Amino acid sequence: MADPLDTSHTAPKFAAPDPGKLAAWYATHLGFPKQAVFEKGDYAIVRRGNLTLHFWKCDDRQIAENTACYTELSSVAALNELHSDLLARSRKEGFAPGRIENTPVDQPGHGMREFHVWDPAGNLIGFGASL
Repeated sequence: MADPLDTSHTAPKFAAPDPGKLAAWYATHLGFPKQAVFEKGDYAIVRRGNLTLHFWKCDDRQIAENTACYTELSSVAALNELHSDLLARSRKEGFAPGRIENTPVDQPGHGMREFHVWDPAGNLIGFGASL
């Protein structure tokens, strides 16, 4: 019998003081297509490829700053391509008040190359690929 998670899709829920504004930041700065942004009141959803993020209204920044997700890409080449794309966007559009690590780092201890992005609300997304 196949594992039920073999066909699942994970979509983290992040805290945001203004879900619509944060969704717009993801569209502008992280390349989430504007047509893939859903916003309704105190809730918003963005999607790029197979990564879907939900944002719920929360004014407590400490919740966001203690929230993270980790997304594994299919290859180091895909990770490097994504990092280059996001870094170029950050230089062109300005990333503030979000932040992206300048260089992916190899983590031999757990066999991954990874980099991290912090959004303006304080949420952390780690991206990694097997070495």
